[in-house]
Amino acid sequence: MPSNTGTSYVYGIERPTLCLTALPHPQTNRFALATLGIAEPAEIHIVDFDTDNAQISSQVFKHSCGIRSLTGLPWDPTLLLATDSTGCKAPQVLRIPDNGDASVEVVAALPQSLNDGTAAHLVVAHPSVYCRDAAVVPLPSSTAGTTIYDLDRPGSPAAKYSVGGTGARTLHHMEDIEALAFHPTASSLLSTADGTSLRSWDTRVDPQRATLAMSIECAHSAKIRTLDHNPNLPYIVATAGDDGHVRVWDTRVPTAALMEIANHSHWVYSVAFNPNHDQLLLSAGADGLVNLESVVSVSSAHVVAHHAEETSGDAESDVSSDYSNQGGSDIGLGQATDGLVAQFDDHETSVYAARWSLADPWIFASLSFDGRMVINSVPREEKYKILL
Repeated sequence: MPSNTGTSYVYGIERPTLCLTALPHPQTNRFALATLGIAEPAEIHIVDFDTDNAQISSQVFKHSCGIRSLTGLPWDPTLLLATDSTGCKAPQVLRIPDNGDASVEVVAALPQSLNDGTAAHLVVAHPSVYCRDAAVVPLPSSTAGTTIYDLDRPGSPAAKYSVGGTGARTLHHMEDIEALAFHPTASSLLSTADGTSLRSWDTRVDPQRATLAMSIECAHSAKIRTLDHNPNLPYIVATAGDDGHVRVWDTRVPTAALMEIANHSHWVYSVAFNPNHDQLLLSAGADGLVNLESVVSVSSAHVVAHHAEETSGDAESDVSSDYSNQGGSDIGLGQATDGLVAQFDDHETSVYAARWSLADPWIFASLSFDGRMVINSVPREEKYKILL
């Protein structure tokens, strides 16, 4: 398998960690990670990577409790949404101090009118700066389901609607939601994973409870732990989980996966499309590996190239034909083909998160349970294949 031949930059704190998020910043690649606070005071680390000088710098802030899930809010670079690692407190909106204070500021605790006081295990923010929604997924065995909040006024968050839970409009039995991803361009649509099932939801029919729009009951052979929408083709969704496989789906035609990738030997905890170049897909898992995949045959670049051929009469106008060249064949986009671009083995324990930088589309970071954060970049050769 291809291995990483570039330089890796390591930021280590030697404390148990589960969560990593990318933060918007105009001048640097900024990430935030948080500790579980098991045997020591909990901390939030704001880590900056200067690409030009290849330097890492950080700020460390204390927090009153450990954190099991953390997300930045794209519309405000100073805000974070976090869940308590003990499950005893409601999710909190936090503000990163700019005056050197030792602790983060708690802006608000999310109201629990819809999640019935259930503690949360996952928080997800909408990726668009124009949508101020965030999701709170409860701990397993909750009957309340996932709640979507409006954070337009961070100090006064308001519950908007729920997804799943008791009384959910599902076609079959629904297990606890494990992963969630917002539709990149439509605030009324989102996707969830529960058990082995992938589902899409729509709030346009009932603004108080999302309606099931699409369901794939056996998307994987074991639990799905992560999913992500293609930012440029939102109907394309990547999933991964305990079977060690990454699968890519077209939710318009959910009869079979468009692509299956089997380059992990254990559970996959994180999958993420590049926000600018959707030919690139990151995955990370319990085998300690971070894989950079080329998925050009299910990317927007391929669809554009394919439809350009259609207009010249060289291809059929059928949804399935959009992906007729998948599987690594040369599709006329330079030398870009499907397949493993590079495998990064900088971690010694399970990698729970891999995130693309919001400042530089070629930079990404990964985080393992032992508190080791590694910053890497897309290999130069693959970068040229995409740009040239």
